[in-house]
Amino acid sequence: MRSFCNILRRGAFALLSGVLAASVGAVSALAQSDRNTLVVAVSHDLQNTDPTLTSGNTATWEFLTNVYNWLIDYEVVTLDDGTQIGDANSFVGGLAESFEWNEDGTTVTFRMREGLKFSNGDPLTAEAVKFTFDRIFDQKGVTVGNMALAEVPDKHHVELIDSDTIAIHLDRANSLLFGNMAQAGNSILNPNVVGPHMTDDDPYAHEFLKVDSRGTEQGPYRMESWDPGNQYVLVRNENFHGEPAIIERIVFKIIPDPASRLAQLVSGAVDIALELPTIDIPALEANPDITVHRNTSRTIAYIGMNNEVAPFDNKLVRQAVSYAVPYDTIIESVMNGYAIQLKSPIPLGTPGHADQFFVYEHNLEKAKELLVEAGHPDGFSTVFEIPIGNQEAKETAVFLKQSLAQIGVDIQIQELPGAAYFEKIQKHELVFFFTNFWISINNDPYYHVYWKFHHSCCNYANYANAEVDKLIADNTISTDMAAQEAAITEIQRIILDEAPWVLLYQPQHILAMRSNVKGYVYYSADNFTRYQYLYIE
Repeated sequence: MRSFCNILRRGAFALLSGVLAASVGAVSALAQSDRNTLVVAVSHDLQNTDPTLTSGNTATWEFLTNVYNWLIDYEVVTLDDGTQIGDANSFVGGLAESFEWNEDGTTVTFRMREGLKFSNGDPLTAEAVKFTFDRIFDQKGVTVGNMALAEVPDKHHVELIDSDTIAIHLDRANSLLFGNMAQAGNSILNPNVVGPHMTDDDPYAHEFLKVDSRGTEQGPYRMESWDPGNQYVLVRNENFHGEPAIIERIVFKIIPDPASRLAQLVSGAVDIALELPTIDIPALEANPDITVHRNTSRTIAYIGMNNEVAPFDNKLVRQAVSYAVPYDTIIESVMNGYAIQLKSPIPLGTPGHADQFFVYEHNLEKAKELLVEAGHPDGFSTVFEIPIGNQEAKETAVFLKQSLAQIGVDIQIQELPGAAYFEKIQKHELVFFFTNFWISINNDPYYHVYWKFHHSCCNYANYANAEVDKLIADNTISTDMAAQEAAITEIQRIILDEAPWVLLYQPQHILAMRSNVKGYVYYSADNFTRYQYLYIE
């Protein structure tokens, strides 16, 4: 059946390719011949351009990463084979020209670069940094959790020294701060642009910033336009402090259907296509007109079960589902081997990873026994929610439905538009769902478990365990390395027993582009493309 479906799909793809090749000639010519314009096919629209309140939506985060900048950034290093990567564990100044720690590691002082400007030409000074962090803490967005985790609990810990100098004070020395700051949540905003929109009804100008970044960017690109549901466009920011972006203009075309994204890449209608089905990667790698970049990723894919909503509030039900999932089939038939099985809530490649507690091999009889013990001898019905345009989610859902049916669990697959899916996941409103977008930007095990499993934070499955919370709180900031190691191992044991997720896989990060697009630099911290390095031959 699988082979037959693949034959049908490839036949449809060939037909679609022919139709598109005939209908997008003008755009194709643009994508192939205009060295100043890059055309990128994305699966979903932007959700919210306010960097303080954005999380989860990958298109939005990549947009923010290219139009904003922050005090500290990842260092680009050259490997032995000559390729360049953004090193997730090495930091350099971003907007800050330099930084210096005091002797006990509780204060870091940043000296701003000279002549910094926002995209509209306004000067960018330390006053803007202070304005931004005041807004971050007052607004209580997701970035506050990052800063608090690094022992910076409020805006009073961010001190304006003078127009060139800002200091951040930590309650306790730790190694988390830079990894938590090198991301879009810490984007420095222009008070001259944001300030006039701060009103009694909207004290943080969120309604303005969620749809418009213009005039407050300071990254290599700035927003030119956004036509919701169709496309958004970036242009080179001439006021960027670093090396100017090589490509002048980037058009992001919103194409939810992965077969259409693939066809447009092959035809040359687009230069880059994101989130392509892994089944098509071997053919792309054999195509001399296409370059496929593949890198080991710490991204995690899992099935979330809302621990506060029946029947998933019962650990035995969650364990039963975990035993019923056909892991090998998903990795082989959905991911086509471009992934490894995830056997711990902490991914392989992050310090502290331990997989000795994973017991959930595919075992339908064990799953049935657990459902009987849980009081569901006849199974149950539920809805499985996935984002439209995510082929991995769609194919995983089909295999999940087939397997769960064998233990009496009937699931209805519901596809949600990207924006609606990400809104619901951020509000913790999904009950049974697929996700494959999470990567912990800070490659630290306690950062990871805080964000994904601490009850007060951002775990989308609403998991809550007092012992796990205490182990995280007691060991995140610690100089006792042995205690930290023992605690992170115990955290993984508890979580695997309670099964708040079905652990699926760690995918390779795959990016396919036309072969005349050069200069790609992989950032393992977040997988987002920095378009400033790309150029078209």
